[in-house]
Parts: sequence; structure tokens; C-alpha cells
Amino acid sequence: MRWQDRKPEGVGDVEMTDEGFRTAVEMPLSSDGYFGRECPSCHELFQMQNDEYKALPDDLCLTCPYCGHCGDHGDFMSTAHKERLRAAAAGLGHQMVHAMVSDMLSNTFGRRRPQPSNSLISVRMSYTPGSPPPIRELPEVVEREIRRIIECSTCHNHYGVFSASAFCPVCGPRPAAETVIDQIGSARQALAMEDQFETDEREKLRAAGVFERFAVDALGSVVSLFELFAREQFALRVPNAESLTQSRGNIFQRLDDSAALFAEHAALDLVGLAGTERWTRLKRAFAQRHVLQHRGGIVDERFLDQVPDSGLRVGQRLVVRRQDAAQAVDDLDALVHAFPKGLPSDNPA
Repeated sequence: MRWQDRKPEGVGDVEMTDEGFRTAVEMPLSSDGYFGRECPSCHELFQMQNDEYKALPDDLCLTCPYCGHCGDHGDFMSTAHKERLRAAAAGLGHQMVHAMVSDMLSNTFGRRRPQPSNSLISVRMSYTPGSPPPIRELPEVVEREIRRIIECSTCHNHYGVFSASAFCPVCGPRPAAETVIDQIGSARQALAMEDQFETDEREKLRAAGVFERFAVDALGSVVSLFELFAREQFALRVPNAESLTQSRGNIFQRLDDSAALFAEHAALDLVGLAGTERWTRLKRAFAQRHVLQHRGGIVDERFLDQVPDSGLRVGQRLVVRRQDAAQAVDDLDALVHAFPKGLPSDNPA
């Protein structure tokens, strides 16, 4: 048997090259046809659909769905895949070296050499080829169970993630609206976590302030997600958006200023889209987030001016309840979905 044929299952035909040899190594897939990738920057795992991945250009800059790092396909090879490739290369290398040494020694000592007629001592050397190295199976690759599969709304490729995804591996940044909707779902799940615990454990965690922390984080995410969404929407709808907001600080963290900006330059009434009651609740949530972020939760005069019906006094600590955070998340969700889907340029005159 040729050494090229002494290979484990999963290794393709071996082709000799000037540098050595070349072959293909099969990578096992998950039950639904996905395989793992690993970001070289944040080292988080994600998965790609195999058939779609094969159709991608070789020179595509693959993007991490979590941190946005962009690089060559080979940069994203997972640790398990690297170990499998190394094992295949080492196994074939051993077979090739053994075959080369055997051929060399057979050629050197396998031929009879004429002895001088006046020689008093006759020496004859021979070589018996030994057994080639055993064929060793490649390390198994077990892909993690995918918890969530995303279909990109732009390129329609599918990929599996294990955390929040702000990028498509194929075409880069996802639309802010999609990211915001995903994060709204995550905030709801975080707020609902207390329902997963037994009574005693739940009350211990409540006493330690864990669930209030979840509520505070969810409330904070409402402001950051509104800013992300509103900034992109304004940029999409207004040609000179950057120059209009450049010197106005974090204008999209200020609801009334955001509403005035959209009304003046994008002909959109944010208060009307949200509804007066919802807009008022969102303003309260934004004021609460400011106190939590910049005052450590201690109420000041600015908060009382913005929320005169809070029932609190200067110096008191703001307590955020689950239902308050959940309401703010629901209000943001409703506002995002109330935005017109098309842009002015999409509508024929």
C-alpha cells in the first residue's frame, strides 16, 4: 500500500507538491449542517451554515458577529479544528517519512555490491523494511448546540450565535433596529430570571440586590438602545445628519431634543409615534437612568424638575422595580416598531 493511502477516515486524496503534500480534511458538522468558527480577537465561538459558507468568496473578510473583528477565513479556525488538522498533518507526515526512509535504505542496502577478489573479509549488508506507523484516528470535533440562529436581513446567510450579535459574519454591521430588538428581548429575559428560582433561593438573591441590579441594567439599556436606534434612523433619513449633531453632545440621550431634531429635519413626530403617555414614561425612565448613572442613584433637584410627581426628595435613593424596568423596555419596543419602515427616498414622488 502506498503511504498516501495510509490515512485516517476524513482525509481526502493526497497530492504531492514542491513543498511536500496537500490534502483536504473533512470537518464534522452539527446535526443541522453548521460548523464552528472562533474569533481571533475576542475568542468567542459562533457557527456558520456549511453549504452557504462554501459559496462565499475565498477573499471575503469574515466578521466576528460579537466584536466585529474582520479577517481572513483561516483566522477564524476553531481550536478543535486546528487540533484535527495538526493530527492529520502529523499522521501523514509520519507515513511519508517512513516511506522515504524505507525507499532510501532499500536502494542503498538492497543492491548486491561486487567484492574485490583479493579481499580476505567479506561483508554483506541488507535492509528489511519495518512496519509503517499505525493509522491514528483524527480527534473528534463536537460542535456546541446552537442556541440561536440568525438570518441576515441583508445577505440572507445564516449563522449561529451564543451571545448578542451586532454583526453579520458575511456583510458586517447589522441594522441598528435588528440589534435593538434583539437586546430588548435579552432585557426581558434578564428581568424574568427571578421566576426561574425556588422561593428560598429567590429571596436570598432579592435580599442581595441581584434582581434590582437586573432592573437597573435593563433601564439603562433602554437609553443606550434608543440612542443607537435613533442615531441610525436620523442618519438614514437626513443627508447631513452628522453635521447637524456634531456639536450637540449625546443629543439622542435627551428625548425632547431628539424629538425636536427629528421633527425639524426628518419630518417625524416621535411623540406622536410613541403616544403621549408612553413618551412621558420614557422621559421618566431617561431621568431615572441619569440619576443611576451619574449620581449613584441619589435623587437631585434636576431629577425632581423632570419628574415632579415622583414623590421623592433630594438625597433619597432611587429604587428601580422590575415592573418599572419592564414597562420602559415595552415602551421602547413599541416606539421602535412604530417608526415608518421605508425611507423618504423609497417613496416615488
